[in-house]
Amino acid sequence: MKHLLTVLAVVVWIGMVAVLVHRQVPQHTTPLAALGELPEGAKTEQDEWFGVFQSDRKIGYAHRVVARTKTGWAFQEDSAFTLAMLGTLQNLQTTMSAETDAEYGLESFRFGLISPAASFAASGRVERDRLAVKYGASGNENSLEIPLKEPIHLPSTLRPRLVRADAPPGTQYTAAVLSPLSMKNEPITLVLEGRETIPGPDGPVATVRISEKHQGIATSAWLADDGTVIREQGTLGFVLERARSREDALAGISSAAPIDLVMKTRIPVDAPIASPRDAASLTLRMKGGASTRVPDDPPRQRVASGLLHVVRETAPQVAARGMPPRGADAPAIAAYTDPSLFVESDDPAIVTLARSIVGDEQDPVVAARTLVAWVYDNVAKEPALTVPSAREVAKARRGDCNEHAVLLTALARAVGIPSRVVAGAVYGDLGDSGENGFYYHAWSELWLGSWVSADAVFGQMPADATHVKLLEGGPERHMALAEVIGQLEFERTGDGS
Repeated sequence: MKHLLTVLAVVVWIGMVAVLVHRQVPQHTTPLAALGELPEGAKTEQDEWFGVFQSDRKIGYAHRVVARTKTGWAFQEDSAFTLAMLGTLQNLQTTMSAETDAEYGLESFRFGLISPAASFAASGRVERDRLAVKYGASGNENSLEIPLKEPIHLPSTLRPRLVRADAPPGTQYTAAVLSPLSMKNEPITLVLEGRETIPGPDGPVATVRISEKHQGIATSAWLADDGTVIREQGTLGFVLERARSREDALAGISSAAPIDLVMKTRIPVDAPIASPRDAASLTLRMKGGASTRVPDDPPRQRVASGLLHVVRETAPQVAARGMPPRGADAPAIAAYTDPSLFVESDDPAIVTLARSIVGDEQDPVVAARTLVAWVYDNVAKEPALTVPSAREVAKARRGDCNEHAVLLTALARAVGIPSRVVAGAVYGDLGDSGENGFYYHAWSELWLGSWVSADAVFGQMPADATHVKLLEGGPERHMALAEVIGQLEFERTGDGS
């Protein structure tokens, strides 16, 4: 169990300390000039240092460099900071580099995330009308090609243009952002909030405050007149503040994170749930702005009149030989045997492992139970802040709910059982002081004549009724859970049984 750690990694990456590539598809939402007609930002070299803070405690640093090259520009960002997850300190390092042409059109990029559990890397290069991307562990990368209709630009060109536009407060712009996880364009909204004088490294600085929202993640930035950042503020108490020098940025970094992010992001419930792993049914009243984001997903999960009803499915029985999808939805269901981002079910090592676990078993229900039990028994349960890949989990055999879910899903697909990763929340009591609540979690659903929940962290098929589903999809989709953080509460109206 955990706050969706993939979400956190990308929250930090996008919201505070990283360069993301943007494909700018302007859709201006006010009568003012379109985004593409904004004035060009200043083209200057930069070397900036920042302190990374959480709840007023410095937990790390970030360093940004913009330099000219013979044909364009080079961007480099590095960061290091410490987070707390379930009482365990996680020391993270990120790197991001990019090269562009003279007009900031992207030519190549490289990103790296190093955590105690694992490392993740992604790189890409523009080749005429496509972006060729590689991601995964060094020496064992996956490849992906993204068609391009127009150049990709860096956000460093966008913020200075907004500052120089000198538009009225409240002016809003919408563009499309190429997400490095989903590899799809995702909308980003930028709003010019107004001018504000704030403390800077050398005294008060007149700034333009803007707000940004991307995939549910809200960020505020205070920019100097040249578009450089004086301060950024993201979700979960994260703040980036401009430092005078490298020495100032590195000074006073605490070795302990001030907030346990798992506890901070739990969904509260007004009363404990006895024996949650045995719960066959549960009724909750939903409160908060994110109540409408809880899906109606019968027959297991039903939503009506502000109430959430979850009923644990009937355990599937041993089936006749084979159970191919039938009916009008058969092609869509069968598609869940295909490999996908981070669920590399066609990888030879995954296929070999899956077949060795299942053996000659032809009944998909028996095979599914065998796979759930194997992942439960053979993957160590450890907090892990990384971007999970089934292929890497199969090697490392450790991780938390995301690692368990992507591996189980890949193994099931490898033996022909349609399967998918889902994410939501599960009830738990994780604190010494009795901090009961629902914690962000990921598990799987397997097609066994109908979709059946399966949680390899708890060794359950079907999963208990305290599993509340919020979305379907692998780690590339989990950033959407950011919109639920702090916006959802539960009240007990019926006992789990």
